[in-house]
Amino acid sequence: MPDIWAASMELLRALRVGELEGCRPEYREEFQIHHTENHLFDVVGPERELGYASFIPTVSAGYVLKRKWFAEDAFARREELTSRVDVGPDGFEEYLRTKLGLDVRAMPPFQRVRYDVQCESMRTGHVFGIFFDRCSLLAAPDVVLSQCELEYRRSRSVLDDDQGELLREMDRVDEWLRRYLSARGWAKERTFYSKRSFLRDVVTARPTL
Repeated sequence: MPDIWAASMELLRALRVGELEGCRPEYREEFQIHHTENHLFDVVGPERELGYASFIPTVSAGYVLKRKWFAEDAFARREELTSRVDVGPDGFEEYLRTKLGLDVRAMPPFQRVRYDVQCESMRTGHVFGIFFDRCSLLAAPDVVLSQCELEYRRSRSVLDDDQGELLREMDRVDEWLRRYLSARGWAKERTFYSKRSFLRDVVTARPTL
């Protein structure tokens, strides 16, 4: 993956000039920047709670708790955000164990830089996020995960949702995006590789982290 800022700007320009037929950057929400620390815990039990829990500091005070539920890396993963969690880093694990009843394993904290390009279908009103993402470990900045992710964000429509149509539209955007990235030599493979799997692989390879 190249410099993700340059890559996101190039892709945004491509959408502006209509390279993806029928889609344009979302009006007044075409681009967003995120730069955060993440303190992620691998949720290993109970079985119905498998996934991860991640604490993300806010600009005001406290943390956002991001939960994702999945046993294996897959296309669909349930997600929930809880704002204004008043707990410090020393209390993250205890919070998850005592308040939420989770069995967890702390993973190496990382810094995440993400540039979001919001792509909207002019026909359906479905909005998809194309995220250029770079995660580096705080304790080992040379250990990096760099990805381009595609995610359904929301729909701007007065019509009832048609899940089949939504998925077909997402497949169309995905096919165009894969061709776009491949033509520039930016994409090595298409996977559902998660941050949890990345950190698990890192810990396996470098247990001291």
